[in-house]
Amino acid sequence: MAHSHRSRRAKSGLRLWLWRGWCLLALLLIVAVLFYLPAATNFKLFKGALRLLLLVGIATFIGTVFEIRNWVGLITALFKPLINFARLPPVVGGTMITALFSNFAASGMLAGLFDEGRITRFEMRVGALCNSYVAYLSHSFRIMYPVIGALGLVGVYYFGMMFGAGLVIVLVAVVVCRFRPPAARSFGGAGPVAAAGRPDSAAPDYEKNGPLSWPQTFAKAWSRSREILLRVFWITVPLYVGARFLNEIGVFQMWREFMPQVAAPFFPPEVLAIMMAQFGGLVSAAGVAFELHNHAGLSFAHILLALFAGNLVSFPIRLIRRNLPTAMGIFQPRDGFFIVMVMQLGRMLFVALYITVLIAWLYLQQG
Repeated sequence: MAHSHRSRRAKSGLRLWLWRGWCLLALLLIVAVLFYLPAATNFKLFKGALRLLLLVGIATFIGTVFEIRNWVGLITALFKPLINFARLPPVVGGTMITALFSNFAASGMLAGLFDEGRITRFEMRVGALCNSYVAYLSHSFRIMYPVIGALGLVGVYYFGMMFGAGLVIVLVAVVVCRFRPPAARSFGGAGPVAAAGRPDSAAPDYEKNGPLSWPQTFAKAWSRSREILLRVFWITVPLYVGARFLNEIGVFQMWREFMPQVAAPFFPPEVLAIMMAQFGGLVSAAGVAFELHNHAGLSFAHILLALFAGNLVSFPIRLIRRNLPTAMGIFQPRDGFFIVMVMQLGRMLFVALYITVLIAWLYLQQG
């Protein structure tokens, strides 16, 4: 146990030093770029970065207040009709509520219910697909506010299309579940949803102990906004400044001359810059897109194309590094593999479709 504690402390110390190293590198990058660029350009960069920070901070604050006051209860109320329509055991609905806060806990509960014989393998898989979507919504809502704050309507389109893709997959699974032959089903564990036994640690304080007061709500919203703003300042702003620097020194123009003429209208260098920034997170990509739209004239269609293409390119990394190992460790390997591949590959097929539609739209716009 002592060895495990020392190992965790060493990893935590390493992450801290890596973070400090990145902050120092980012600061040096910003100073070097500002020293290189003329004063007029620096002033525009400063105004753009300040506007980005304000939009992200305000959107995150408002979104967090909405989440704490309304969001959890609204989403929870939607689960009961879904469970009834799919004819799933109510205990599966309890795991969906858990997935709002911890998909690991929800998956563990489903695996335990299956091991106890209270649900069938089919019900476990359908429940896991629903939980995956619920967890994706929960995670996306936390980053949606700063992205929409930076990109406006483009951010709304992006999240709406991604949410729609996952919803179609879940609805197909639910419809199949509803019309599954009765002989292949099990309705064990028909106790109330609340009896599913969500660990208290899976839920935040304001969900366990009732709604927070308004002062506590504002304090929570400010705390989350401050965390987001710090990440934006140290990660997104350097990428924002770097994108402007590459444009100023002619790298984007070099790419335009190198790119084959047939693909140049769809994948200008600005699109590639946003795609690369997406490896640092969606908020970072939104910050770069904010800069390129304001100062390089990048169209909304190109920004959407870049976000979807970056999502598609990073898919294998997410699948191998996080999704598959986690699911195959919680469920039996074949079940974990099935659950991840249905949800993730289905979502990526929709992303590929969105990319195709956007390229066709840009082609038509070219005349």
